[in-house]
Formats: sequence, C-alpha cells, structure tokens
Amino acid sequence: MKQSVLRAKIPLKYVKPICIAAALAGILFLAAGLWLAGLCMLLGSYILEKSSYRCPHCGRKLDMKYPLPKGSCCPFCRGGLRK
Repeated sequence: MKQSVLRAKIPLKYVKPICIAAALAGILFLAAGLWLAGLCMLLGSYILEKSSYRCPHCGRKLDMKYPLPKGSCCPFCRGGLRK
C-alpha cells in the first residue's frame, strides 16, 4: 500500500519570499523568548526551501544560495524558471 505524503505545491517564484518570511518570524519568536516556536519556524523554513526549490520542468534541485532573476533558466534542462 502506497502512503500519500503531503507536499506543498508552491510556485517557484514564491518559495524564496515565503521562506524568508518564515525565517523572520522564527527570529522574532526567538527574540520574544518562544524558543521552541522559533526553532520550529527556522527549521521548517529551511526544509521547505530545500524541498521546494526545484525546476518546474525537470524537477531537479536548484541551488538555494542564488536568487532567480527574471529570464533565468534551469542549468540542467535550460527551461525558463521566471518570465
């Protein structure tokens, strides 16, 4: 029996801003003294970015360190990433 896994289907151009917002929320939680909530937000932000930052055409992982400027293409399949 195959188990279904919940996966976030977020468009590529929204992955980085969502992860940045979650990381900032995690930092605010840490500053407010809510250690567990802050660490969960930071870890969740990292895991979401690591798993969702993929090419929409070939599905291969992209380098998380670099933002996607307009007109960029996938280094593997040369498919357009942002219009």
